[in-house]
Amino acid sequence: MKEYPFTMKLASWLIIAVLGTVILIYTKDFLLPVVIAGLISMLLYPVYKKLKRWKLPNALSVIITMMIVFVLLITLISLVSKELTSMMADAGGLSGKINSKFNALQTYVAGHFETEGTINNFIANAKNKLLDYTGVLVSGTIAGTTNIMSTLVLIIVYIFCFLFYNRAFKTFAFALLADESQSQASGLIHDIQKLVQNYLVGLLMVITIIGTLNSVGLLIIGIDHPIFFAFLGAMLTVIPYIGITMGALITALYALVTKDTVFPAVAVMVVMFSIQILESNLITPRIVGSRVSVNPFVAIVALLIGGQIWGIPGMIVAVPLVAILKVIFDLYPSTQALGYFIGNELTDKTNDPKTHFHPIQTNQEDKPEA
Repeated sequence: MKEYPFTMKLASWLIIAVLGTVILIYTKDFLLPVVIAGLISMLLYPVYKKLKRWKLPNALSVIITMMIVFVLLITLISLVSKELTSMMADAGGLSGKINSKFNALQTYVAGHFETEGTINNFIANAKNKLLDYTGVLVSGTIAGTTNIMSTLVLIIVYIFCFLFYNRAFKTFAFALLADESQSQASGLIHDIQKLVQNYLVGLLMVITIIGTLNSVGLLIIGIDHPIFFAFLGAMLTVIPYIGITMGALITALYALVTKDTVFPAVAVMVVMFSIQILESNLITPRIVGSRVSVNPFVAIVALLIGGQIWGIPGMIVAVPLVAILKVIFDLYPSTQALGYFIGNELTDKTNDPKTHFHPIQTNQEDKPEA
């Protein structure tokens, strides 16, 4: 195989990266549901495969798998809807409490500071912006829920298609490859499915555990709507470092507005940061471990880029997509350097970089046995 100069390789990678980013941005409305459906389909594939082993027809296996998804989805939607309805019912009272808190702060400033005019103007502006934001948040939640529901319908349709036509998709992929590459492609598909399944199952387990711990802590403190804020903070932990801070600040601000003293807000920060320390050092390493072999630097960069391109959903799918790219990069000599840079091998002091790179042989000796 002809070896191209490094500068030519680098230029090719940069062109592919730029074109790929442009495509991702301009096809967001189409590609994002497809990517999410593809990842969820890989998560559900073992259930579908188990039903097929029981000699059930293909259509029936897919329908039963989708029924399981529907039950879980309806349960989740009902819980979220109940919390959102309760919070929107409290929105009017929340505006009054915000107004009362800021008025009390203005009175305190007027009695203790000589430059109360400037400070009070600043407080008044902050109050008006926060009250406006509260109204926008309520109306935005309703509009956002409608948008999410329409996207959800698309995702469900795509999941059904991916499961029902999975054999056709594989056959099409193999038909594009030479005979000697088909066994390699089969192993690649299996590795990607296993990687996505492990990552998503681990992530769901971590969110459930963190959400449960947060719920207990917020219930003890006496925060209103504890389950909503607990699982909001848990889901934000998928964003390293800043995610837990965002969740804690949102909950602490709510506690500061709705409670008479500052103690609940401080207690919220202490509880949620303590749980985050537990999550970082014990829960995630034991549950997720190195299932997704992406080093922290690349993971953070991927999350930031995913957020810039596709928003919060982009942050959620960024890490598994990068991990899939690593599996593909490791397969070919021309991209093994990129696979090495993405993976945990980069931060492993005991690892010899030379052992990571291996030329792919395609002669008769390397063909799979019949």
